[in-house]
Amino acid sequence: MLVMRFLTFMLLCSVCNVAYAQMDEVVDWTVKMNDEGTAIEFTATMDTDWVIYSQHTDPEGPIPLEFEFTEVTGTELIGTVEELTTPITVMSEMFEVEVIKFKKEAAFIQKLKADAKMETIKGTITYMTCDSKRCLPPKTIEFQLPQ
Repeated sequence: MLVMRFLTFMLLCSVCNVAYAQMDEVVDWTVKMNDEGTAIEFTATMDTDWVIYSQHTDPEGPIPLEFEFTEVTGTELIGTVEELTTPITVMSEMFEVEVIKFKKEAAFIQKLKADAKMETIKGTITYMTCDSKRCLPPKTIEFQLPQ
């Protein structure tokens, strides 16, 4: 009887771990150089009902999206990362502030010096994702070009 309870407990733990791991992967990022070599293109694809928050959302609410470049060799960044997708601006009941967010897919671009020969670009993307009921802890992913 004790062995059966232990096995049941272990099975439940395994199911919970798999479910949490799957929930943690609700945003898929792609990072690539454009064909001309003059910009880095970032694309976030969110699972149904999940959102990420703009770089420009109120920091009193959810954690804003952040792009950080830790190594840039052979080129120069021009300006900051631009949001190409039109965001949704709404008053959030969850955070009690106006938030700026993206749903389904969001595209971003970082322009580079055009006549340079890019060698390496490394950095991180930090984002927070929520659905209508809950938020996952902020997550930081690393990227590197060329890959």
